[in-house]
Formats: sequence, C-alpha cells, structure tokens
Amino acid sequence: MIRSTTGVRRAAIYARYSTDKQEDTSIEDQLRMARDHCEGEGYEVVEVYTDHAMTGRKKNRPGFLKLLADTETGVFDTIVIEAVDRLSRNLTHTLEAWDLFKFQGIQLYSVTEGPQSFVTVLLQGYGAQMFSEMIGVHTKRGMQGALARNRTHSSAYGYDIVEDAAPGEPNRRINPDEAVVLRRIFEDTAEGLSAVTIARTLNAEGVPAPKGGTWDASTIRGHAARGNGILHNTLYLGRAVTCATTRHYHPKTGVKRTEVTPLDKREQEIPGLRIISDELWERSRTQITRAAQRVSGKPGGANPEAARRNRYLLSGLMVCGCCGANYVKDSATSFRCNEARKHACENRVSISQKRIERRVFGRIRDAFRSPEMLEAFSEALEAERRKIEDSDPRREIGRLQQRLGKAESARKAILNAIEGGAPFAPYRARSEEVEAEIADLEQALRRLRAKAETAAAAMPEPAALFEGAIERMELLLGDPDLVGQANQFLHQIIQRIVLVPDAQAEHGLSVKLETDFAALLAPELDGIPPAHLVC
Repeated sequence: MIRSTTGVRRAAIYARYSTDKQEDTSIEDQLRMARDHCEGEGYEVVEVYTDHAMTGRKKNRPGFLKLLADTETGVFDTIVIEAVDRLSRNLTHTLEAWDLFKFQGIQLYSVTEGPQSFVTVLLQGYGAQMFSEMIGVHTKRGMQGALARNRTHSSAYGYDIVEDAAPGEPNRRINPDEAVVLRRIFEDTAEGLSAVTIARTLNAEGVPAPKGGTWDASTIRGHAARGNGILHNTLYLGRAVTCATTRHYHPKTGVKRTEVTPLDKREQEIPGLRIISDELWERSRTQITRAAQRVSGKPGGANPEAARRNRYLLSGLMVCGCCGANYVKDSATSFRCNEARKHACENRVSISQKRIERRVFGRIRDAFRSPEMLEAFSEALEAERRKIEDSDPRREIGRLQQRLGKAESARKAILNAIEGGAPFAPYRARSEEVEAEIADLEQALRRLRAKAETAAAAMPEPAALFEGAIERMELLLGDPDLVGQANQFLHQIIQRIVLVPDAQAEHGLSVKLETDFAALLAPELDGIPPAHLVC
C-alpha cells in the first residue's frame, strides 16, 4: 500500500444498480451519499467505480473488477459504498473482496451500515444473498403457478402474446407465418439437414430470426438435456414446460452455467398451442440422435466426463503440532503428517477425512451459535427487511408496465408497416431493439412481482433463520461439488488446524483450531491473539 504523503485518506467510491431493482437508490444518489460522507470525513475522492443495470450475483462486472484490480495499485486506502449488497449479492464474492481489501490495508465503509468488519461483511453478505435467492424462489413459484393456469412466460418463436386472455385461457397464440417456418425446420431436420445448413438457407432467403437479425445454428440446435432450442421445445407439441433449468455463475470467472432441475420442472398440456405433429417430432428425433452419434462416435452421443478436481475441504489448513509440516492425504480416506511419511517426524497418527471434518464442523457450528453472532445476524436481517419494506415494488411495476405497453405498440407499428408493403431491411435494427427491450421489461416485471410477494410474506424469527443458515453452511461445506469454494471460505475463518498426538484424546489426536473468532466482534482492536478452539 502506497500511503498518502499528506495524511488525508484517499477514498474510492463504488455504486451499482440492477435491472430488476430499478426502484432502488440510483447510481447518482449512491454517489451523492458517498461523496457527502467523504466530504464530512475530510477524505479525498480519487476514484469512482460504477456498474449500471448489472446484477450483484455476478462477479464479472467491469466496475467491480476494476475496483478489485486497483486495490493492488495503492492509489486509495478507503472504499465507500452505500451498502454491502451494492458490492455483491454473492457471499463468496463479498468475502473474497473483503479478504483482498484487508490484505491491502484498505478500509471498507458503508454509508448506511457503518465501518465494515469480517463479521458484518459475512452476515450482511449472507443476508443480501439470502434475499436474492428468496426472490428467485418466489419467481419460480409464480411461474409454476401460472403454468397451471395455462399461462406461460415463454417467448418461444412461433407464438404471439395475448394480453387480454380470459382466466384459464392461454396467454399465447400461434403465429401462422412463424409456424410455417417451424414446420419447415423440423421437416428439413427429419430429412437429414444440419442446423448449420438450415440456418444458412433461412438467412439466404431473408427469413427474420426469432429476435430479429440472422439465424444462428445454435438457435435451431439448442441443448437436448436442457430442452432449449427450437428442435427440443416441447411447446410445439402443445406441452408447456417451466423451471426445467436454473442458472448459476462460476464464483471465480462469472461464467454462466445452466443446470437441469427435474424437481422444479412443471409441465402442462395446452393442445391449442401445438404446431408440430408427433410423427414429425419423432422423425426429427431420429436424425438428431444419428447426428450426435456421428459427432461423438458413441451410441449415446455422450462426451467424456470432465476430470475431477483433486482438492479436499481442509487442504492447506491442517499442520502437525510436532514438526509444523502439513497433514496431507495419505490414502483414499486418511490424512497424515507429510514429514512422518518420510520418517522425519515421530507423529505417526493418521486421521480419516470424515472424522476430522466432523470435528471441525462441530466446533465451527458451536462458535457461530454464540449470542453475539446471533445478535449481529439479527441486526443485518432487520436492515435487509427494512430495505424491502421501504421500497414499494407496485410503483415500479406500474411504470414498467407503461414502458412495456409503449414497446409493444412500437412493435405493432413496425409489423403494420411491413404488412402494408414496407421493406423489412430499414426496420431491422429498430425491430431488434424493441424485441430486446420487451424481453428485458418482461423479465424485470416477473422479478418485481416476486419481490412484492416476498415483501408481504411473514418472515421467520431471526433465531430460526440463523440456525437454518448455520445448518445450510455445514451442508454447503460438505458438498463435494463445492469443495474448492468451501475450502476458500474456511481459509477466511481458520488460520490453521493443529494436530498433536494425544493418547487420551478422541482418535488419538488433539485437534486445535486457530481462528479469529475472538476478534470477530471487535475488529477495530489490534493485537487480539487468535482463539484456540479444541475439538
């Protein structure tokens, strides 16, 4: 860290808003609040970072990434934000950022929540992620309920939206012109033509693509397991599906990953939306299967399984109390002192992976159940509750509905012009803009309606939520698919795990966790020794 030569603290400001939270404090208001705080404290604002219309659940936001990169340059020693949830709504990303700030000696200050410590970042970050996930749950529940009433949120090619559909009637109708194109795609596929060939032919003939512009092979081909893409969309058989997949974002790269969610999947027969016959569907299936076999060289068309990560939950944390060497994997199930494996240490006691993880989990769980941690969690939860109660999603819903109506009128005007004989080419760019705007507004409305439902729902007591959070944390830490992420989390709260041979101790080993639990609730104090938790 390059210290200021004038003694004046140099501040960086970060502000963000997301597309589904337009009613929240705007970028301008966040910056004003942060600047007012800096002026009141006598700070010099040297950098400002912003992310407009970007969800806090993703890490790969330009402003956020630039902020993290610039922490290495030493140009500022304080970061000012409106609230922790502006920084991120992903707990892992929040803790990673906090760890980097702490390493660089940078203070993190929230205008609405005060100076930040590890425990406040942890609890407020968890609260932000929990509410984000809760809104996602209500959105999914709403989509499932709507499907049972013949309402679909699908924007599938081949259908128009019915705004005034009667209760129980589908809110989509078949678009005759697009239905002709769909049947042609399925017929060409059944005849053995590839998605690339079909897309090139449609583009050569000037057939408009689903979102405007040109056709892409992936739009036609899609993904069989996820049920997306034209050739796998069962809506064309009159069978609507929702919540068949969910999206996750890689904690490091932010790359989106789509996973199949069979437990959440819902199906509804809507015969009036059928476009493709069963016979044509099956003929196209046959050719799709044959094509997959040719590509993979395997009967099922499957690809080789990716290599597994060779990492364990407590990697890099366990050390021998006799010689200081790392405890490492000595067999498929056990850990042992690395020097003892070379006969350079007298500590020959090994311990199974399940036993050491159980003992560590138990001690962490007990430490988090302290009254002080519950009180801090309750305060963070109450702050999140007030944020939702103070904002009225209904006002924003009305505003977005007006914008959606204008966008749909613009789309209708374009279609009327083309139907009246105007060439499509001059309208192409505007048509793409309008379709993208409509899709964004529909998504924002779904989330706001879910948020309105969340705000009205009765919340459990903080103690019950906190206990659930602790149990959930243990499940996440024990999930083999998240072992890398869980290992990073443990490094945030555990300095090291010391194992010493002791014939009187459980499993012949005394296990001590050297942690910062004793200092978590008083981060402003220096020189507090680490806590030693025996487990």
